[in-house]
Amino acid sequence: MKTTFAVVLVLSSFSVFSQAKLDWRARADINKDLPETIQVFEFEGNMPTTQRKIHAFYAKINLKDRKIEVKSIASENGKGLETTPELALKSKAILAINGGYFTFKPDTVSGGLSSVSLLVSDGKTIATNQEIVSRKNDNGKLNACYPTRSAFGLKGRKADVAWVYSENGKTYFYQQPNPVSDDFVQPKPTEKMPSKRKKWKMKEVMGGGPVLVENFEKRITDKEELLAQIAGVNPRTAVGYTDKNELIFLVVDGRQEISEGVTFEELAAIFVGLGAKEAINLDGGGSSTFWANGQVLNKPSDKTGLRKVASILIIKNKND
Repeated sequence: MKTTFAVVLVLSSFSVFSQAKLDWRARADINKDLPETIQVFEFEGNMPTTQRKIHAFYAKINLKDRKIEVKSIASENGKGLETTPELALKSKAILAINGGYFTFKPDTVSGGLSSVSLLVSDGKTIATNQEIVSRKNDNGKLNACYPTRSAFGLKGRKADVAWVYSENGKTYFYQQPNPVSDDFVQPKPTEKMPSKRKKWKMKEVMGGGPVLVENFEKRITDKEELLAQIAGVNPRTAVGYTDKNELIFLVVDGRQEISEGVTFEELAAIFVGLGAKEAINLDGGGSSTFWANGQVLNKPSDKTGLRKVASILIIKNKND
């Protein structure tokens, strides 16, 4: 009897923490000016698991609608920085979120690229993920690590999330992330390690990381992707998709009284609660911006105003 109770308790706890069912409210004032295949929702309240205050927006986009398209947009062909609204308006977007990681000083980077995440637009690779990332072990030794950071991709009307690595101008995906030891030993990926690699041919790609959801369950690979240092409570931007061919754009505000932000664990739980098959984290913090119908709906955290970013993900009318 005691054993049965323990098992039930464990299973119950797993169910609670593996997903977060939030009381989302449809934004009818925004949705009336969007195609019927795009719906925007808002939540303001407490995370069920921690009771932490959060304010969030998500959009559900039906990829079966051939009158709309998803695009990865780079600022100045990958060498600039602009705010999400600036890039969205230039691209004739109707919906947009900020994209992958970037550097504030592109002139100091080889090639002058602002994006440090994989970025593919209309089949053209504009930027790749960082091939080498340095980390200090407990002895103070600086190790060269080779993470297979994750990316969201789209080919035709099919979405995908993968751990990827670029080499000699080609991008490959792996079934598993490249493992890393506790003292930051992470060898360079090969044709057969960490799994058999295959070319990842996507028309639109936005890199970021880490993976949050795989096969409808939480799977957070921040350690392998060398992103554990940002796993705490922060503003978040993320993208995922369902098995009904629906795309999910998600932004959670943070660093303010109305919304503290969420951890990777909580962000993944929100996606599972929304029915996501796969999802990844994108650049967050002061970059997190949710834009629709010409206005920023969320409350970005930078006190100096909207942050300039290297890239955004957009939805636009196909004929515009």
